[in-house]
Amino acid sequence: MRSSARPGLSPTVRRLALVALTLLVAAGALLGAQTMIAGKDLARANAGALDRSAGTTTTTTKVAAPVSTSTTTTPAPVAAVAPAYATGNAQLDALLGTLPAMLFAGGAHVHYGYNPLDSCCHAGGYNPEPNEAWIGPSAFSNAAKLTYVTVHELGHSVHVKTSRNAALTAAVAGAPVVRAGQWDDSEKVADCIAWVLYPAETAASGITYWSCPDPWRSRVAAAL
Repeated sequence: MRSSARPGLSPTVRRLALVALTLLVAAGALLGAQTMIAGKDLARANAGALDRSAGTTTTTTKVAAPVSTSTTTTPAPVAAVAPAYATGNAQLDALLGTLPAMLFAGGAHVHYGYNPLDSCCHAGGYNPEPNEAWIGPSAFSNAAKLTYVTVHELGHSVHVKTSRNAALTAAVAGAPVVRAGQWDDSEKVADCIAWVLYPAETAASGITYWSCPDPWRSRVAAAL
């Protein structure tokens, strides 16, 4: 029978194989070392890149959107100008500047002097047309008389020329007659206005048509 055992390798072949194996192992170890070194270099490079990236400061400037503004200019308050009076008498002009505006609501023009339409020389007079009040020299005997006469004549204008006419006429309804004729109601109203606004001066004047007692004085005050 033929033997099945393989013939053995010669010593020379074994040595060559061992040398080849040794070289192969050494080459593999060298390649692994180079790969490791390259990896470390790459890691360091990457770390440096990260460090440089981390050390870089990025500044972002936000541009503010334009603000739309509107400026409102408040007009300076205009000081009220006191009306100037030119009656022809400085004392009368000064008095008119102290009277309540309501007395001028009828738009009467005040003059110094006797009423040219009067037959005589009354202390005061009122002409509905052209809506004029006249204050005569005899009204200047004292301040109380001047105040009463001026307020009384302007009271005619308030009664005749304003929207208060009906209410003022109704306020003196039922009162006794103080001046017979068409001017009776207006004389009562004008006197009552003086009594309501300037009671002390009206009483001191001594020339009133009547005392305008209540209830008429209160009614006129309410109608004003």
